[in-house]
Amino acid sequence: MTEYYVVYDIETGAEGHRAQGPEGAAMVQTLPEGKAAMIIPFAAFYTSPLDLDIIKVSYAASIDADADKVRSMFITNTPGQMATYLQKEAEARRVLAGDTSDTVFLSAEAAAIGVSVADLAAEVVAQADQWRPLGAAIEAARRKAKVAVANATNLAELAAAAKIDWQEVVAPGSAETASA
Repeated sequence: MTEYYVVYDIETGAEGHRAQGPEGAAMVQTLPEGKAAMIIPFAAFYTSPLDLDIIKVSYAASIDADADKVRSMFITNTPGQMATYLQKEAEARRVLAGDTSDTVFLSAEAAAIGVSVADLAAEVVAQADQWRPLGAAIEAARRKAKVAVANATNLAELAAAAKIDWQEVVAPGSAETASA
């Protein structure tokens, strides 16, 4: 598969030149100091001047995909399962508040695995509470990057905006601990 890329100045974001090659070509280039390569969509490659908006759309989509991959390390990240999790959490919170009148999901699961609805409700709420700050951190990083990508005015700003240290997002301080 052909890869399209642009070489740019890392300080000013000014475009240097465009090139294409086999997949991985951009990353193996020996570039002069102060230059970097950015993979760009085919649709942007032939625009003159370089259409930054086309690149922004591509990078925003990559940020979303990366956030999904990170979420998938911790939860089952499919629409049907997410809806089930939300329903179970709502039922579980009601059960823990004393309302056991509508527990379709919890009752079925509790019977299937041989536990009480109350015990299952406590487990579901504990898992939801454990996920909440992590999910919020992933979402905050995703949105911050997408806003920065949308506001980028040149290639250097765009490259910086699209970089997310997901390890730091999911385990703050782990990078410093590993290097100590």
